[in-house]
Amino acid sequence: MKIYNLLFLLITLLVCNSQVLSQSHRNKAENYFGVQVKPLIPISVVGDRPFDITEDGFTSTISPIFGYSYGGIVRVGITDLLAIETGLNYIRRNYRANYSVADSNVYAEDELGYVSFEVPVNFLVYIKLGQQMFMNVSIGASGNFNASNIRSQINPEGKHLFIFEGRRSRFFDFNANADVGFEYRTEKSGTFYLGLSGRVPFSPTLAIATEYRYGTNKTVGFGVVEGSTFSLNLRYFFHNQNRKKGVQFQNGPIEQ
Repeated sequence: MKIYNLLFLLITLLVCNSQVLSQSHRNKAENYFGVQVKPLIPISVVGDRPFDITEDGFTSTISPIFGYSYGGIVRVGITDLLAIETGLNYIRRNYRANYSVADSNVYAEDELGYVSFEVPVNFLVYIKLGQQMFMNVSIGASGNFNASNIRSQINPEGKHLFIFEGRRSRFFDFNANADVGFEYRTEKSGTFYLGLSGRVPFSPTLAIATEYRYGTNKTVGFGVVEGSTFSLNLRYFFHNQNRKKGVQFQNGPIEQ
């Protein structure tokens, strides 16, 4: 099951937590607000894999393609090296459907997008690597609102009709989240972050049906889309005007 692909990040989090406890330097916890953009990358390590639906010679291949997500982030400090992150994100997962009908030399291709809204709650651990450079690891869960069902049809050559229909499994569902990345904190220009993110639903996101019609004949196949995603994560946190000066930026790395 794909959710086990995220367990190594939980182990990393525990290791990081032990490092945090061993660091003696402590600052006042701070809060941040930022924005993020996440290109969704079709990679099967964490994200959805292509799959086939075959019924009576009619084959549909459903493949994830590049999508995107963007939104706002609120980071609430617990200590100087521990935080809780939440926010609101818009997510668009995109898929390609390739259709073929055996022994007829009929092929077709379609692209579809599925929209949802996410509210994550993640526990985050910082590891200070230098004066202004931090690594952080987070793990948590998110609640998702699935905006609508999807439907598309194409009619190549005017005689052959292909239909794709995706129905959300639930209005609301939940994901397991894991993130790892690096951030550079400037003194006056905010914080810049680059990382990787994985999202794995606890249950399939879409129940799908693909249909081929020719005259009065029709063939229908059924499948499910898990909805897992893997993404690059680009963030910017605005400068905190209330930051306590002279504490955040000290010479040299933390001594253990």
